[in-house]
Amino acid sequence: MRLEDECRPAHDKTVAKRASGGQPIRLYVKGTVVGFRRGAANSGNHYNHTSLVSVEGLKSRSDVDWYLGKKIAYIFKAKTKKKNTNYRVIWGKVVAAHGSKGLVRAKFRKNLPPQSLGAPVRVMLYPSRV
Repeated sequence: MRLEDECRPAHDKTVAKRASGGQPIRLYVKGTVVGFRRGAANSGNHYNHTSLVSVEGLKSRSDVDWYLGKKIAYIFKAKTKKKNTNYRVIWGKVVAAHGSKGLVRAKFRKNLPPQSLGAPVRVMLYPSRV
């Protein structure tokens, strides 16, 4: 070990390792599908095309503002191979806040299947509105 390495803080070494050949930097935030938007019991309005997603780190309605318009990927594994892979993705986007605790409403290109309840999703950090 050289003298210069001893003077450098330990966290600098780990940051440099990750940047040069370690794990790639994650460009998404983890989320979970927690349900579908519901309507009144007798109105027939069951908003099956609107999913409710809990995003890691969101605690209040005001936090959701930055995530509006961001893309969401629901990735799942299928039995048959297509295009040389068993993985499929259903894309969607964040369209609104839901409630006061930081849940978001998301619309997907194809409606999510029932198996997606409780499943992880990736909330991408693009497109940016900054």
